Amino acid sequence: MKFKYHILSVALAALLPTTFASCSDDNEDDAPVPVVDTEELTFSTDLQKVKIGAENKVLLPIEKGAGNYQAFSLNPEIADVTVGDDGNYYIEGFQNGFAYVVVSDAANAYKRLAVSVYTTDQLQLSHDAYSFVTVLGKSATSKECAVVLGNGGYSIDSDNAKVKATIDRETGEITLTATSGKDEYAAVVTVSDISGLSATINVSVKATLDPYTQSEIDQLMASEKNLIDYNGTHSSYFEYYQPQTMVNRTENGITTTGWERVSPYYTYKHVLTYPEGTAVGVEVDGSLIKQQYSTETYTGKVKILADDDKHFVGIFYKVDLEAERIDRGYVVMIK
Repeated sequence: MKFKYHILSVALAALLPTTFASCSDDNEDDAPVPVVDTEELTFSTDLQKVKIGAENKVLLPIEKGAGNYQAFSLNPEIADVTVGDDGNYYIEGFQNGFAYVVVSDAANAYKRLAVSVYTTDQLQLSHDAYSFVTVLGKSATSKECAVVLGNGGYSIDSDNAKVKATIDRETGEITLTATSGKDEYAAVVTVSDISGLSATINVSVKATLDPYTQSEIDQLMASEKNLIDYNGTHSSYFEYYQPQTMVNRTENGITTTGWERVSPYYTYKHVLTYPEGTAVGVEVDGSLIKQQYSTETYTGKVKILADDDKHFVGIFYKVDLEAERIDRGYVVMIK
């Protein structure tokens, strides 16, 4: 405060001779008090962007002020202030993120400047378009997409709730999940980074009426153990009883293949039924029958994928367009 009073006293002393000369006839009590005008400290931008690297340092964006500026960074590990050969202050970026620089001037004014430090001017993704083809009503997840070049601090948004999108904030790995319906649909997924850059992926989703994907069929064909399933579940007793209770029999023109455990007290069952003599690879009318505490019979289509000395692989499916789903199941029997 003493410093401020000293400046004011000096300014008044310099102005007093002129004041008395021009106002010698006026009442001393009515003499005007001189005012020293200074320009308000302002910046040319509210947010200064700085690219990482000494070669990319930028001049402190002071638009006006009282001169004799001083500056320092509150986050020097992200961005710091240096004095150039020309005597001006420059901001240099060191790592992605936000920092604040405090500036003062000769009028003892202080102002804070926000600084955004970045690596690249363009956010680049591995894909600008991605397509899902899933079994009707089934979901699929992909981690194929990712950020190739960006500034970290990633976020992601999908404009369609049917497409779920998440991203690793640091690595930029993207996870997309979608469920197909009877009608094809699309979504725009937008990725943003800490510096405000963004890029998009156009996602399309459509259904196939094939009940199993080729990779799922490959897994069934490669199995070396007995398997049963209906819509992702099977009897809790199967693993305990199945080694001795797999059946393949034909009665009255109908072949039954699958798991069956019969005792005087209960019957456990998960079997496919289909016409006698059905050839491998041919779609026929058939059923999948489950029995534990009650019997459930599902009618639809049956296709035998393999039936040889090694194993039997058969699938069941029923397309329900109205419900936008395919009910499906299978039996794998090792011979």
